[in-house]
Amino acid sequence: MDAGSETGDSIEAAWDFRARAAEAWDERSRTSTTSWVPPILAALVDRARNSALGRFYPFTSHTALAFSTGPRHWLGEGEVLPVAIALAPEGFYTVRTRSGTVLETVSADEAVTEAERLVERLMDVGQAPSRAVPGPSDGDQR
Repeated sequence: MDAGSETGDSIEAAWDFRARAAEAWDERSRTSTTSWVPPILAALVDRARNSALGRFYPFTSHTALAFSTGPRHWLGEGEVLPVAIALAPEGFYTVRTRSGTVLETVSADEAVTEAERLVERLMDVGQAPSRAVPGPSDGDQR
């Protein structure tokens, strides 16, 4: 069930849902013997929520935290921002645009700060949001 239908359409409710899901994700990552995903999503969600990115609806796509302008972008209720922050096996946060990886860092603060900067810059030059979640470029090995 998606955050929009489970908790209502408010951004606050969407962030509450994403924070609970991130805590559960991290707990599973800490106790799993088969998951490569590091338990660092909750820190990222908390930092992003308390930044300029907090004005957007959060969602996850595979191991990336992404953002949209509406609660259900897949139904045409909002557009996906051109920046996402993915988790990497080594415990890194990887900031990505549609062009590829922009930054790898172990700091949620640095990743969110770079994502904020990129969102502002890309939105200023008219790169509109879309329905596609930014992923690895052809040259990216992750």
